[in-house]
Amino acid sequence: MRWLSPSLPEAIFHSCSPVLGEPLPFPDTYDGYILSGSRHSSYDELLWMQPMRALLRQVKDINRPIFGICFGHQIMVDAFGGLTQKAKNGWGVGVQKYYSSLSSECFSTGAFVFHQDQVAILPPEAKVIGGSEHCPNGIIQYDFPALSVQFHPEFSREYVRELAVRYSGSTIPEVTCRSAINSLDEISVDSSPLAAYVTDFFRRWTEPSQVFRHSEGIFPATSTSVGRN
Repeated sequence: MRWLSPSLPEAIFHSCSPVLGEPLPFPDTYDGYILSGSRHSSYDELLWMQPMRALLRQVKDINRPIFGICFGHQIMVDAFGGLTQKAKNGWGVGVQKYYSSLSSECFSTGAFVFHQDQVAILPPEAKVIGGSEHCPNGIIQYDFPALSVQFHPEFSREYVRELAVRYSGSTIPEVTCRSAINSLDEISVDSSPLAAYVTDFFRRWTEPSQVFRHSEGIFPATSTSVGRN
């Protein structure tokens, strides 16, 4: 919500956490949907994941826009016929330099990352439009109104630093976290151009007469949405 609000001031945010057992909306309840990050992996096959995949396919059928972040990026791929798996090259933490054909302005610096899973096989209706050296399938665009990124445009530098310190030597190798903390001091990040692009993406697929109602992403695993009054 903090990330998108400056470029979408008319938005009202709502949230739904399937992890906590909250019921998913009907596909036509909202004008668009945002899928957030999660501590879970999409291949964990938890009880709430299949209904989320089904909802995504239904949302696709009625042409409502979808934007995914990290876990959202991965479960969208799974829902639409691709494959996500644990990355063979290990964790991505800190800041990575991303390239993209979306816009010359969107990824001219770096992007905050925190993930150990990656997209391995693309869905039939998807194409890669950006990534990093560590994560080549990092930005995916679909033939229908759907777009997703592996990195975290909504994160702050302080939050990523705290994650790296907290999980160093336990969940994540200490050397990886040391490198991540160094990258936070060395590479600049500006997520506002992408926020403007994602805002335009939702507006392109929403009737001008409709009023946005967005749902805020909650960590871990939240289905987020944009609906009308």
